[in-house]
Amino acid sequence: MAGVRDERKQRTRERVAATALRLFAERGFEAVSVAEVARVAGVTEKTVFNHFATKEDLVYSGDQRFEAQLVGAIGARPPGTPVAAAVAGFLLDLYAGFGGDPARQERQAVLARLVTASPALRARERRILARYAATLREHVARELGVDGDEDDLRPQVIAEALIAAHGVVIGAFRRATLSGAPPEAYAPRVLASAREAFGLLAGLP
Repeated sequence: MAGVRDERKQRTRERVAATALRLFAERGFEAVSVAEVARVAGVTEKTVFNHFATKEDLVYSGDQRFEAQLVGAIGARPPGTPVAAAVAGFLLDLYAGFGGDPARQERQAVLARLVTASPALRARERRILARYAATLREHVARELGVDGDEDDLRPQVIAEALIAAHGVVIGAFRRATLSGAPPEAYAPRVLASAREAFGLLAGLP
């Protein structure tokens, strides 16, 4: 029964997030209330907040799944592979899949417009990226054997550099998307630049 309940909750979460994104895309993030999202999705406002702590989280509905995948890539890295290299490889694989996925391209276009136009969403995104960096810092600290040593700055520097690079790549994709250029014209160029950037940070070839 627990499995059935969890599946039902997940379907509700996905329906609410999809409804919210559609409404935000049509009228803008600030112009749509959580109450309206709930009404159109066929749930109560309380149900929305049971799944999403804030209105902004309706846009970033996949951030926890992304973080879990990132941690999974670290855990699954081959012996001897540094955390930084595992993270860089995971992110580069993610970017590489963008050019051939129309659904991702459409979502990226919607997010680019919404985030660019909304200070609240940009602030939420900064907090999410900071959380990713904090998670990575823990893994890098364990790798270096300095877990709990606040005086050793290396884990924080490495983690924040990786996530900062990720944020820069996201920004590059968004600017290119908003320019109106087709993905096949800019995705390979952004990916090549991302490879160079992560190569500097993680020693990738």
